[in-house]
Amino acid sequence: MREARYREGDGSSTSVGLLVSILVRYPEICTVSYTPDSRVLGFSFMVARRVDADEFDAFRRLALASISVYLDLVRLEDAPVAEISSSYLGSVTQVQLTRDVATLTGDEISLLIGLILDAFGDDLATDRSEDLGEEELMVQEEFIANLLADLKETTQEKRLIGFREEGRVMVFNRPA
Repeated sequence: MREARYREGDGSSTSVGLLVSILVRYPEICTVSYTPDSRVLGFSFMVARRVDADEFDAFRRLALASISVYLDLVRLEDAPVAEISSSYLGSVTQVQLTRDVATLTGDEISLLIGLILDAFGDDLATDRSEDLGEEELMVQEEFIANLLADLKETTQEKRLIGFREEGRVMVFNRPA
């Protein structure tokens, strides 16, 4: 199991730990960012082809409807911030998902990963340099849920972005 150590007292260990854990657990996520001003997490995915507007719109409607149903099932009455958009980078499509920390859960992240895998399958860029065992996956999911709960109750000041490079997960401060 991977171990991460953070400096104590800098006020960002929860958000840094969350970004690292999400990237370790979900190799389908290309980047994950945290914006403390709006208290949102942003996820980006890369699809190794141009996704046409109709296909993306169908995915977007399904994902937003799934978020709504999930939040109804867990009886969360707060209106979530959920935005899904796409952009093209040459022949690659970048799918961006933004969710507010106040209503996001670890189970919802798993649901969204399943939806994106179903929609884009083998065309989805992943970094499966090291597959985690079933027990490690469960530990990571529990860790993500705990860090999300902590982040909901704390104030973080740093804008962060996490990504993978050559099998390593890196998290940096983003300029405002």
